[in-house]
Amino acid sequence: MIRRFASTIARLTSARSGNVTILMAIGAPVLIAAAGFGIDTAQWYMWKREMQYAADQAAIGAAWSMAKGISKTAWSDHAKQEFAANLAATRNFAALPTVTQVSYNGGTNNAIQVIATATRKLPFFGFVTGKATTVRIGAQASFAKGATYTACMIATNGTADGAITIGGSAILKSGCGLAALSNSTNAIRVSGSPSIDVNYVMAAGGIDDWFNTNTDDVVREYMTTLSDPFRALTPPNDATAQTYACKKTGNTTQATLNPGTYTSISTACTTFLNDGVYVIDGGQFSIRSQDVVTGNSVIIVLKNGASLKLNGGSAINLTGISSNTLIQKYNYSAANAALLDGMLVFEDRNSVGSTSTMNGNSSSVINGTVYLPKSTINFGGTARTTSRCLQITANMISIQGNTNMSNFCPPGLTTTTSVGTDAPKVILVS
Repeated sequence: MIRRFASTIARLTSARSGNVTILMAIGAPVLIAAAGFGIDTAQWYMWKREMQYAADQAAIGAAWSMAKGISKTAWSDHAKQEFAANLAATRNFAALPTVTQVSYNGGTNNAIQVIATATRKLPFFGFVTGKATTVRIGAQASFAKGATYTACMIATNGTADGAITIGGSAILKSGCGLAALSNSTNAIRVSGSPSIDVNYVMAAGGIDDWFNTNTDDVVREYMTTLSDPFRALTPPNDATAQTYACKKTGNTTQATLNPGTYTSISTACTTFLNDGVYVIDGGQFSIRSQDVVTGNSVIIVLKNGASLKLNGGSAINLTGISSNTLIQKYNYSAANAALLDGMLVFEDRNSVGSTSTMNGNSSSVINGTVYLPKSTINFGGTARTTSRCLQITANMISIQGNTNMSNFCPPGLTTTTSVGTDAPKVILVS
């Protein structure tokens, strides 16, 4: 009996005819689940990709709105519009995104964050469980608003090391910026122990690390947008031949000058300049240390290697030419006259470069723009401004010794001379 039972079992275990059916019955649920999982995964991934792209575009769109200064409500609406415009498969079940302003990388409210969800049943998982699946995505874009930079001192040399050099015990507190167009790795250089507070320090090249350790000025190196703000201007001309001469009247010796072309002007007495254009052809405009020199609405044009020398100890009161003088005396159009308004010294670009010196004292009043695109200017001493900001633009600028320029602009005024701009920037950061 036992043998017969064992033989029957042996025959059953060696049989092959029903194995496939049994295996299929056992494996069918696994195969169905795997296929369902694959379909669900593809569906979920497609939803997520579409929503992620829509959120990215929403964050970028809102960030551009902020960077360009659009109103506080428009940027949020812009984000939601961009999100909806980039949906297709999830359009009917994606929730309205949450759009907020957040802080990024040490900034304050300088990024836009978009968070969105979409909830729906997946084909297999939803059928099996009866539950919906939620896809959640997020995107963040940082932004920086565009900016216009102004500067009271600008060096236009494109390659020089130390295009602006500040040394000694100079005190320079313009509050309105330094800029060097030089691409040298040391375009702005500091030596000695000066005291500097200029708000912005900018260069097309590198800037001395001294500023980072000794000031709280904003340092912008390797800027590509800096330019000479006066590069398109042409100096005015007055070809009337003139000479300088002091005349004694009673106990008073004085020189009263009229506009025109001079070989040179070297003061030898109290000197008054009538309003207009003073061309110095090849010589020097020099003010002796003990002289009083006054001129309102004047411009000194340097040609053929002419230079400027203002000696310390002199009492100077000079104000750049007004647009009215250019219109009334020289028939300038209002538009062209406005471009030269306030110009005090203008070196012709065809001139041979030289070295000019400005050494004032506490009695010196210098109002206007000094523009020397071919020459170096050595700036020292002390000077005041009363009606206009002092703007110095030269090929190279050297500030040494005991220079004390605590105010380049009168109280309540600021320079409007633009030396460069930054375009608005937006970066998708997550």
